[in-house]
Formats: sequence, structure tokens, C-alpha cells
Amino acid sequence: MSEPMVAVRHGWGERLHAVLDRTGAAAARGVQRGRALARRGAVEEVVLGSGTISGRVVEDRAAPVEVVISWPVGDDAAWKRATELLARRLRPIAALLEDELTPTLSDELAAAGIDLIPAVGELTPRCGCEARGPWCRHAAALHTVAATRVERDPMLLLELAGRTREQLLTGLRGTGQVAAPVSEPDAGVEVGDLDAIPIHPRPVRHPAHLLHHLGSPPGVDDPQPLEALVARAAATAWQLAAGEGSEAADEAALLTELRSQRVGTVASLAAVLGWSTQTVAGGLEALFERGEVLRTGSGDRTRYRASSG
Repeated sequence: MSEPMVAVRHGWGERLHAVLDRTGAAAARGVQRGRALARRGAVEEVVLGSGTISGRVVEDRAAPVEVVISWPVGDDAAWKRATELLARRLRPIAALLEDELTPTLSDELAAAGIDLIPAVGELTPRCGCEARGPWCRHAAALHTVAATRVERDPMLLLELAGRTREQLLTGLRGTGQVAAPVSEPDAGVEVGDLDAIPIHPRPVRHPAHLLHHLGSPPGVDDPQPLEALVARAAATAWQLAAGEGSEAADEAALLTELRSQRVGTVASLAAVLGWSTQTVAGGLEALFERGEVLRTGSGDRTRYRASSG
């Protein structure tokens, strides 16, 4: 099955996508052709794992070509340093718990010697074709699809560098260290002056993650209703923080409610959110086009669920 190709929009996928722009003039044509192959869905069986990206490229009237891109992996000493650094930081740990890759987390890893976006010279592509130079069109196509995968799930960058998110969290729990104490407020901010504190609200991707992390509360046999309640409360909080009428708030609330329902319809989502079916349908269509929701069926029988990517 060919790998679906979507446009890289922002963030980590874009950074990985841009690595090929630094392959030099000699490889420019191969890179351009490779990106075109990726857009045509010519890349199959893509796997991102510790230290490697693998897949095969199928072109018209040509035999499939196997491609592997070797990725620099942090050694045990580097990951030990990274774990010790992260254990003293609240925000990176909170980001990991929220399944989010932040620049702060990336910077802490870089300080320990682990670069999540390697330089092009640190990548080693190997292809079964006979093209000259390392970055042939097939390797460029595989790299392009990998960037799309990373855009959907930035945590793949951790796995490529040698640790899954779960392994890193396990290591952090095993350090026995506590986060650094909160620093004193800035001298320019008066005590009690709440308006002077910069606030940057953002939607939470998995509001009930802490319940999964800590386990069900005592006396709760079925945590699903509680998870749904937490998800809806988070959606409401984000809508209040982002402002009524905010497109971002609407989409975050819609996606959170869809995750809560597992599988939903336009009617079921509209009933809970109190929106018109036209508003819900339009929001779902925008999320579907970006690959954030999946759908099956047609007409009134159309069902939606949140994408796991």
C-alpha cells in the first residue's frame, strides 16, 4: 500500500523536510524528483525506528527499490545526561506527559548531545538504484514521506534518536530527582500584578492522559465516563481561553469531543457541543483535510474518529 502524502504545514515535519534543501546543487534535481514521487504516493512500507528510516519506492514500469536512511542515535551516556537534565525541568516533563515535543525539550536534548533534527551530513541514505551520489530521487522520496510522518507524530524523532517517549518517561521516573524549584518573579513584575504575567494558552491533545499515567482513582471501576468529563472540561477551558468565536478554539473543542466519543457523527457532536450541524460538518471537513480525523461511510451514515497520527 502506497504511503499517503500530505503537505507539511509547520513545526517538526517542516524542519526535517528542509534538511534536504542543504544537500547541495548536485543533488537538487534528485531531491526535486523525489518530492514529486512522494506526492504521487510512490513510497510504500515506510518504517521509522531507532536509527533508521526504511521503505521502498515503486515507479511506473520499474522494479521496486529498497531504501534505508541511517539516522544518528544517541548513545547510552548521552541519554543518561539527557535524563538527568530533563529530571530537573518541569516544562519538558509536562510536555512529554502531554505527548508534545517542544523546543525547550529539544534544546535540553541537544545540550546532552542528542540533536533531534540532524544535519544532512549526519544522514546516510542507501538505495538499490545505480544513481551517483547518496541523495538519489528514491532516498529523497523516502525522506519526504518521513517528514510527513513526523509532522503527524513528532515523538517519532525521539524514537529515531534512540528512545521512545515511554522509555524516556520510564528513565525519568527512575532518576529519583525532583524538578528545580520555581525561580523568583522578575524584578519588573510587582507582586500581585497578575496582568503583568504573560499567558500563552494552548489546547491539550490528551486531557485525560494523567488518568492513564496514574491509573484509575480509587473506587472507579469504569474510568471512561470520567475521561469524557475531563476531555469536555478541557475543551470548555480552551474555548474560554482562546475566546468565543475563535476558529482554533472551535476546532480544538470539536476534536476533543470526538476523542471523547471515540466514534461520532455530525449529529452526535452537534448535540453535545450545542452547535449547528453545518458548523460541525465544516469543522470536521477541515480536520479531515489536514489528516486529524478519519471518516467512513457516506451521507447520514458517515462516522468520524480522531486520527492516531
